Parts: sequence; structure tokens; C-alpha cells
Amino acid sequence: MSELADIAAAVDSIPGSTAEELRDRLHTQGRVSITMADISRVLRRNIHCFRVVSGPPERWWPSDPAGSPAPQRCRASNATAPAWPGPSLYRWQIQALEAWRARGGRGIIDAVTGTGKTMVGVAAVYEELGRGGQACVLVPTRDLLYQWQQVLGALSPAGTRIGLVGDGHRENLGRCDVVIAVVNSARTADLRPRRPGGLVVADECHRYATDANRLVLREWFVRRMGLSATYERADDAHLDHLDPYFGGRCFKMGYAQATHDGVIAPFELCLVGVGFSEEDNTEYRSLGLTMAGLRSRLLRSAEVRSEPVGAFLTDVARCARTDSNVASVAAGYLWAMAERRRLLAETPAKLDALDWLSGDVARATRTIVFTRSINAAEAAAARLRAGGHRSAAVHSGLGTPTCRERLRAFTAGLTPVLCAAELLDEGIDVPDADVAIVLASSRSRRQMLQRLGRVLRRKSDGRHARFVNVYVRRTSEDPASGAHASFLSEVTPLARSVSRIEI
Repeated sequence: MSELADIAAAVDSIPGSTAEELRDRLHTQGRVSITMADISRVLRRNIHCFRVVSGPPERWWPSDPAGSPAPQRCRASNATAPAWPGPSLYRWQIQALEAWRARGGRGIIDAVTGTGKTMVGVAAVYEELGRGGQACVLVPTRDLLYQWQQVLGALSPAGTRIGLVGDGHRENLGRCDVVIAVVNSARTADLRPRRPGGLVVADECHRYATDANRLVLREWFVRRMGLSATYERADDAHLDHLDPYFGGRCFKMGYAQATHDGVIAPFELCLVGVGFSEEDNTEYRSLGLTMAGLRSRLLRSAEVRSEPVGAFLTDVARCARTDSNVASVAAGYLWAMAERRRLLAETPAKLDALDWLSGDVARATRTIVFTRSINAAEAAAARLRAGGHRSAAVHSGLGTPTCRERLRAFTAGLTPVLCAAELLDEGIDVPDADVAIVLASSRSRRQMLQRLGRVLRRKSDGRHARFVNVYVRRTSEDPASGAHASFLSEVTPLARSVSRIEI
């Protein structure tokens, strides 16, 4: 194969590559004799075969992308975009965009839930369309698929063609200016941009560090933006898979700055301790001893990492699915852990706490009750209805139409209380809520921050939010035992008030 053919194939496989990236790709294919000088010489002598976008660094594109039949070839519908039509950006959003541009259009924007990350991504897409490029938005759920479609449809330049991938849709950038893709469908979709440049915006990008999801992080896009409220992962996979692709975090908007800038609602924090019955307490401690013994056996096997916690659990789950010598031990550990979590999630003491919190619910415009299981969500909704509150449960056991109808009723204020079994933790746009009541505490800092973020969107009338965490005393949920240490250390200094109550 000639040098020209090799280099053309490399450019076609990764449009928008620099000469250095082309050299590295060719070397991995065994063409180690091709140098940077060879590549530059071939590209410039055959300029009719390629398109170049000025740098630094220069990036090279095929003159006629492979796999793009003439009827589907997408030409720019907006050579230049008019002035930004969206709402005035917050100061932090402008700073985030400037920091991202300063990195050459690459980086992670890490900002707390409720501050408006989506609008930063929309503004970046708008810029890309303005320069004649194309954009791909990656989302983890179908709900976010349609939420992004709605906001981009309202704020994109006139004539912008927006396509979807997922939930039965199968568009591509051969026909559209922007494609929004659910990650599960994006893994096998053709999302190559057909014009020089190209932007990918990865919403909830911390989800794309898994072995399956990182397949969507293609080299086709010159500009790359990740959006997350909780970027750092317990298994450190963001360091291995996300940082190299996006170029690391370029901007962070923490609670302190968000509070100072007034872009989130002031909030009150309330920690409510309840007690196990004697029978539940005995079972809880028995399960804890079982887990401790099985953990010791797993660590002695050398097949499981002891830390961080996320890595330990990942290894245990992997061992349980294999023919490993410790498969049965791993399965036993996971069973005991699940049983202990069920005890914590479904104890009647937490339902009794809802009676005590009835006043908070009555004063709120909207309340979200977070539970771990479907049974707990239904039981919480029933207890609140018995207390005179219009309440409904939403969880994976319900059909999509039912969940959406209940969310619409919540949005309209017809059902002001939703009890959710991990369905609203992230990935679904929830309207302003005043009160969050957590009946199933999570050891995950990310999950607790996502739940807090559900009530932190700034209220039009300036009212405060209230975050209530109900836990079982002297268990793994108890802050006195170190539970939620990183979460509480981050948010407690910023709360307007902190109260600790035992029932």
C-alpha cells in the first residue's frame, strides 16, 4: 500500500486529525517507517484529496468522507449564526466557556446540579454551528434525549436540522447539523461529522467511564466538552478514560461559588435519626458480621482490590459473575449487602419519621422523597396520602407513560409530593422543589449531591430549600459513624442552618 493510500485511510478513519495523531495511528498499524515529515509532505502534495483547518495545530479531513452517499451529504445550513438568542448567561457560565475555549475547545465543566450546566453546552453547540461545524450531544437516558431536543430546538439558529439516535430514532450527521444520542444506541451509531471541526458534548459525562460506555468517546471530534455535577468517580475511572479524552477538568463550580454568586437557592440541612426495632437491629448486626467475614476471604484471594470502595465493589461483582474460586463468596457478600440495605430502606421507623415531617411537606410547594426500593416508594406514598398529602410513587416498576404522567402532575402542582425509588437521582429534569426527604441514605457522595441538587434550583420568589436526611442510628447510615463524611463536610458549612433531631 502506498504512503498516500495509508495516510488517506488514516484521515478517513479519524477525520480532524493532526499530523502527529496520524503518525501515531499509522505506527500502531505497523507503518513505523512513516515519519512526521513524510505525512506533511504527502498531505501538502495532495491537497486536492484533503481539507485542512488552520490551527495551531492544523487538522486534516477527507475531501469526500467515506460512507457518506451524495443524497445524505450534509452541507452547512448556517454559515454564520446570529447573536446568542438564549437567556443571559450567568457569570460562571461565561467563565466556564472562556476556560474551555482557552484549552482549545476541550475540557470537563464540573458544576453543581441546578446551576445551569446544560446552557453552557447549548452555547457551545451554538458556537459550533456558527463556525459551520456540526455537533453531537451524548446523553445517558431517553428523558435527557428529549429534554436536549427541546432546548436545542428553541435556541438553535433557524434552519438547524436536529436528529436523534435512540428510542427508535437513527439519524446521523450526514443528514443533520446536530445529533442527540443516547449512549446505549451511540455505541454502534455512525456519528462522524461530515464537515471540518465538530463538537461532542457529553452530558453526565461521569457515566461514560465504564468499559461499555467509553466506546462512544470517538476521536472524530476536534472540540470536546464534558458536563457533570459529580465528575470524580469512586473507582477513579475518570482518570483513566475521561481525562485523556476530554483533556481533564477545565472549570469547577462548587457549592461555595454557587452560593456566593446566588445561582442556587439557599438551603437548610436537617439530619433526623431513627432507631431500629430490636428484631431488625439483631438482623442488621448479623448481616454485618457475615459481610466482614466474607470480605476478609475475598481480600485474601488477591482477586479483589481493598480500596477505593468503588473498585472493591466492582471486583466483587465481577467475581460473582465468573467461575472464579471466590465466586460463591462474592455472591454471598453481595446478597448480605443487599439484605442490609433493604433493612435500612424499608424499616417502619422511617415511615414514622414521615409523620413527624408532615409539617415540612405541608409548607412546601413540591416535595421529593428519595427511597431505595419500589416497596419503600409505594409505602412512603401511601403513608403520606394517609396523612392528607397528595402523593404518588415513581419507579422502574411502572410503565413509562405512567411515570411521565405522574411527573407532569408533579410539575403542574396537582400531585405536590413524589416518592421516587432512585428514578430522580439524575438524568431527569425535575421542576423546582422545596423539600427533599432522603429515606434511603447512600454511601455515594455523587448520589447525595445529585439529590441535594434537585431542590437547589434558584426559586423565583427567593424561598429557601430544605434537605432532610433520615438515617438509622448506630448503623452505616449514621453520620456519627462517619457516614456521608465527604458530602456533609462539603455542604454543611454552606447551609443556612443545620439541625440534628432524634425521633
